[in-house]
Amino acid sequence: MNIQRRIAGCVFSMALVLGCVSAVRAQQADLDLIQGYRSRDILIGLPDTSGPFNVISRNADPQNYSATVEYAGVDARAIVSVNGVRASNTAGMYPVRDGPDDPVVRSLLDQAFQYHSSQPNQVAQRTNVSYGNRAMACVSSDDPQKKDDFLVCATGVLGRYMLIQPVMNYRLSSKEVVDRQLADFASSMASAVNDLALPASN
Repeated sequence: MNIQRRIAGCVFSMALVLGCVSAVRAQQADLDLIQGYRSRDILIGLPDTSGPFNVISRNADPQNYSATVEYAGVDARAIVSVNGVRASNTAGMYPVRDGPDDPVVRSLLDQAFQYHSSQPNQVAQRTNVSYGNRAMACVSSDDPQKKDDFLVCATGVLGRYMLIQPVMNYRLSSKEVVDRQLADFASSMASAVNDLALPASN
C-alpha cells in the first residue's frame, strides 16, 4: 500500500489555491506581511506532531505568500497549506473572509466534493470539523476497497486560505478510529493558526 501515491489525488486543490493567489498580486512592498503575519510565522506555528502525523517538511515561499507543511505517519500522509492574497480591484473577493464563508473556500470544497465523487469506489460527503469555538467546512471520502480515508478541509484565517488534506489507510485499524484521527488532525491544524491571532494571556 503506497499511501504517498494515493494522497497525490487528494492535493489537487492546492494548485487551484495557488492559481487564485497569483492572479491577484499587487505591486507593494513586503507583500508577505498580511494581518501582521508572514508565511514563516505561520509555518513555525504549526505543530510538529498531531496524533499519528509527524512533520517531514516545512516550506515557506514569501514571494507567493504561502507556507506548506507535510506530515507522515504509519499508513498516513497529510499536507497543510496556507496561501495569502493581497487586496485586489475585484469587488467582493478580498480580503479573505475568516471562516468557511469566503467564496473561494466554498469553491475549493465544491471541487473537492466533485473530485472525490468522481473517483472509482469512493463515497464523498460534506461535513464540518470544529476547532475552538468555530467550525470549518470539509469533504470526507472513503474508498472501502483500498480502505483509504480522505479528508479535505478549507477555511479563511489570518487573511489567508488554509487547506488541510490528510489521508489514512484503515487496514490496521477501523474506519471509525481513522475518521476521528483525521478530524482531530484537521482541528489541531486550524486551531494552531487560529491561536496565533489570539492575544497573549497575562
